[in-house]
Amino acid sequence: MNKKKIEEMLLKEGFTQKEVSVIRQHADKNGYPYPWLLSQLKKRFIAAMILIAILLAGLIYTIRSGTQENLVSYSITLLAGFTILYIFIPLKPAYKAFKFLRKHSHIL
Repeated sequence: MNKKKIEEMLLKEGFTQKEVSVIRQHADKNGYPYPWLLSQLKKRFIAAMILIAILLAGLIYTIRSGTQENLVSYSITLLAGFTILYIFIPLKPAYKAFKFLRKHSHIL
């Protein structure tokens, strides 16, 4: 499947023009095909969800068995963790790539 058809499919599936242009720039700059770039975004989304689940499990554990000081310090850690994830993992395009590949991986 050529790049133009993949870009049209991405736009139909909810990607914005800006997100498609960023993916196109990475594809042109590094020479990676679209399916590979989308699979990398999918992997980042899965990793982010695992890390968020771990952070939330820690929060639940801290609420159930920790002191007030532990809860305050873990809340700061949780906020820092979410901030780092948001900065380093583009969650919206990663989620869209996850959904897109679940629906169209057999075509690519």
